Amino acid sequence: MKSTQHELPRIDQKRQEPAPAFIDVNSDYQSIVVNAPVAEVYRRCLQFEEFPRFITSIKKVEKINDTRFSCASMINGQEVKTVITIMMRIPDRRIAWQGVSDHFRVGVVFFDPLRRDATKVTAKIRSIVEPVLVTGALRNYLTNFKRFVEQKATT
Repeated sequence: MKSTQHELPRIDQKRQEPAPAFIDVNSDYQSIVVNAPVAEVYRRCLQFEEFPRFITSIKKVEKINDTRFSCASMINGQEVKTVITIMMRIPDRRIAWQGVSDHFRVGVVFFDPLRRDATKVTAKIRSIVEPVLVTGALRNYLTNFKRFVEQKATT
């Protein structure tokens, strides 16, 4: 009686399959110090409908529910609509979000109290936007956010 033996393919005979198509995702993180207490800075960052005042690419934000927002942005001269979902909130410490847009997929903002009246804000994002554009945009958004919070703190 002959035994049936199954041969395993040799390593050099491995089936060639096409590589999966991955989208190149870029990430960046930047920090800025905002001269306001951490509770105020965190509270202002939760006011999503106010985002167009400091994130210049966002034209309109509408609340869907407590964790979801509809967002209309201008990206490369085209209007892009997406839904942003807040994935995590740790009061006065962190906000994490995820979008269904290809442009800005995920992000997290950290709030670190430095003194009673100063907070370090660090934003991290992952995006398919060109790295140099992400870096410049993130820097501008943080600078605008700092002005936005500090102007309200003094009025």
